[in-house]
Amino acid sequence: MTPVARVRAGVALLALLVVVSTFAYVAVEGVSVFDAFYMVMITISTVGFREVVPLSVAGRAVTVGIMVLGVGLAFYTAGAGVEYLLEAGTQRWRRRILRQIASLSDHVILCGYGRVGRGTFELLRRRGIDVVVVEVDSGAAERAQEDGALVVIGDATHDQALLEAGIERAETVIACVTSDSDNLVIVLSAKALRPDIRVISRASELEWDAKLRRAGADQVVAPPVVGSERLAALASRPSLTGIVDVSLAQGTVEFFIQEVRVAASSPVAGKTLRDSGIRERTGASILAMEAAGGMDLEPPGPESVLVPDRLVVVGGTRPQVDAAIRLLGD
Repeated sequence: MTPVARVRAGVALLALLVVVSTFAYVAVEGVSVFDAFYMVMITISTVGFREVVPLSVAGRAVTVGIMVLGVGLAFYTAGAGVEYLLEAGTQRWRRRILRQIASLSDHVILCGYGRVGRGTFELLRRRGIDVVVVEVDSGAAERAQEDGALVVIGDATHDQALLEAGIERAETVIACVTSDSDNLVIVLSAKALRPDIRVISRASELEWDAKLRRAGADQVVAPPVVGSERLAALASRPSLTGIVDVSLAQGTVEFFIQEVRVAASSPVAGKTLRDSGIRERTGASILAMEAAGGMDLEPPGPESVLVPDRLVVVGGTRPQVDAAIRLLGD
C-alpha cells in the first residue's frame, strides 16, 4: 500500500471511530451528541481534560476502547503522513532532475559510481562534458549528488533507467558497474534502445572482453590489461615514462604505445616521415625516434629519417599500432 493510500485509510478509520464512539457515549451515558463528540476527541488526543460527566463502567470501557484504537490509528496516520511528505519531496527532486536531464544533448551516461565510475566522472567534468550518472545503490547515488552529478537512481540494466537518463539524446554510454554480467546487459540494453549510440564498457575479467564486444560494445576497457601494459612499458623502457603518463592523464584509455625497431627490409626504411606516409597508411603516429647512439628518444619532425635498426615509438589504437609495427618491422 502506498503512503497516500495509508493516509487515506488512517483518516477514514479515525473518522469512523469518532462517529461510532460518539454514538456509543450517547447510548451508554445519555449525554448530548456534542458532549459525546468532545469526550471522544479528548480521549483520542490524550490531552487529559476532565470528563464531561462521571462515567459508568460501560462508559469507561468505551473510553478504554477509544484510547487503544484511537491512539493507534492516530500514530499510524501520522507516520503515513510523514512518509507521504518525504516521498513527495523525493518525487519533486526527481522531477527537477529529469527536467535538467531533458535539457541535455550529446551527454555521457555513466552507469555505476564506484571507484572507477567516480574517477571517470571527475575527468569528464574537468573537460566540461555533461554527465548523467545512473546508480542503483543509494549510498553511491548520494555521493554522486554530493559531487555535483545529475543522478538517476535506478538499475542501469533496466531500459527505464537509461530512458530517464536521456539515452535518446546521449552521445555515449559508459558501463562501469562492478559486475561484468551487468555491464553486458547494459551494453545490450543501450544498443537495443539506440543502435547508433557509442557504448564503452569496463571488463573486470579478461574473458569478458570478447563477450562485451559481441554484445555490441564499441570499446572495452579492462583495467588489468591497461595496468599490466603500463607496468611492462615502464619496466622495459624507462624513457617512455613521460609519454605513458600523458596518455593516461588525458584519459585516452584505448591509446597504446609501442616501440618497434625499423627493419632494413621495411618499405619505409630510409625514408622521411613525410615520404613514408605512415600516418596515412596505418593511422598511427610516430611519437619519438631513437637518436644517434641509441641513448635517447627525440621527437621527430616531417624530415626525420626512419633509419634502419633504430627504435621508433608508435602511438594509436591497437589496430593502428599493429599495422604500423607490421609496416616498420617487415
